[in-house]
Amino acid sequence: MSWGTELWDQFDNIEKHTQWGIDFVERYSKFVKERLDIEQSYAKQLRNLYKKYFPKRSNKDEEPRFTACQAFFHVLSELNDYAGQREVVAEEIGHSVYGEIMRYTQDLKTERKAHLQEGRKAQQYLDSCWKQMDNSKRKFERECKETEKAQLGYERLDSDHNATKADVEKAKQQLHVRTHAADECKNEYAAQLQNFNNEQQKHFQFIMPQVFKNLQAMDERKTEKLAECYRYFAEAERRVIPIINKCLEGMIHAAKSVDERKDSQIVIESFKSGFEIPGDFPFEDFSQNIYRTVSDGSLSAQRNEIKADQKHTVGKSKGKLWLFGKKNKVKSFVFYPRQCNNI
Repeated sequence: MSWGTELWDQFDNIEKHTQWGIDFVERYSKFVKERLDIEQSYAKQLRNLYKKYFPKRSNKDEEPRFTACQAFFHVLSELNDYAGQREVVAEEIGHSVYGEIMRYTQDLKTERKAHLQEGRKAQQYLDSCWKQMDNSKRKFERECKETEKAQLGYERLDSDHNATKADVEKAKQQLHVRTHAADECKNEYAAQLQNFNNEQQKHFQFIMPQVFKNLQAMDERKTEKLAECYRYFAEAERRVIPIINKCLEGMIHAAKSVDERKDSQIVIESFKSGFEIPGDFPFEDFSQNIYRTVSDGSLSAQRNEIKADQKHTVGKSKGKLWLFGKKNKVKSFVFYPRQCNNI
């Protein structure tokens, strides 16, 4: 399968195809550049995210005590390491893929230009040989026609009894000159024809097949280079997978370290006051003297009794607890859960 054999007469189409190949490589280069920018931006955003949410602690008193907080900070640390691996991927893509494909594109353009120039130069030389052959052919054709005219003129004068001997001799001389010129043009045409045939054979059997062979090899190397870049692209990602897996395992381990019961105990230890729950308030019945029956005595006696009882009751109630009393107000405890270090 050779371009020189199968595509011997398709130089223009080969030129278009190789130009398409360069355009495709340049398009792929743009893709790699955009992919590289995305990777770099992603790594940078992850770094900024880590800095934004990871606390800057000045002393040990601010260390998080809740397991949920500690796990989250561990996740952030693993995320920071993960961002570092994205930076490694970006660096590898930039060096092994983007930088390499950009250098190769320039080399590919230079090589293609050299091969096409060689092919055009060979074609131009063959065209010049064809023009020389064609010119000699046309000249030979013209000389033959002039010789035929000279021969007809000589024969006409030679058969004309009224023609002078000088005229006949002159016509004969012109015929001789034309015949000699025609012979020279014939020899020149034959030489140019043989030269053109030799050059054409060399052109299509040796020169152009070599040009096509070089272009085919160049195009195949271009395809191979693209496959190599595709592989490097994937390998740059695959090389960091073990470390990324460790980061993810660290996040999973942090998630497993969260202990909700322990966090609840920390809340108890942080806010427990040590006071006992207040007891029940006693019921104070102020209506015991209102509903006495008349059988207990006269109205006046009842009134005197009520007055006496009121004095006695008031004196006794001074030492009792009142729900809204000033001295016996129950302390209220308001619980404010501490925040998890700005989280």
